[in-house]
Amino acid sequence: MSLVRNRRIAAAFGAGALATLAVTLAPSTASAAPTDLVAPLLTSTCSFSQVDAAMHDKAPSLAQFLDQNPSQKAELQAKFDQPIAQRQAEFDAYVRDNPDAASQADSDPRAGGIAASIQLVADSCHDY
Repeated sequence: MSLVRNRRIAAAFGAGALATLAVTLAPSTASAAPTDLVAPLLTSTCSFSQVDAAMHDKAPSLAQFLDQNPSQKAELQAKFDQPIAQRQAEFDAYVRDNPDAASQADSDPRAGGIAASIQLVADSCHDY
């Protein structure tokens, strides 16, 4: 994955912090809608520190991307400080207001791997 593409996608992430995960990371073989990709974390009751620890253990490529992009990591952390309903509403608004980013996530061939990684993190984050 190219650094320029990652930065462009990460910049688009903005208010939809979880969207970065949906459109930038992990190899895959299938595609999915952005909401489908990040749903496990959108509705997770884990704290950001739990998600971060799970990511480092279960999805190191996601963790590495966030570690290399501290502003996106801080933004993601801020999203986990919000109630789940607010997190979901902001993500839905981001997808609605940024159809190009949503379309890009829809057609990204890495989506299946991203979804699997996110699901693994969400399933294990309470262990951290």
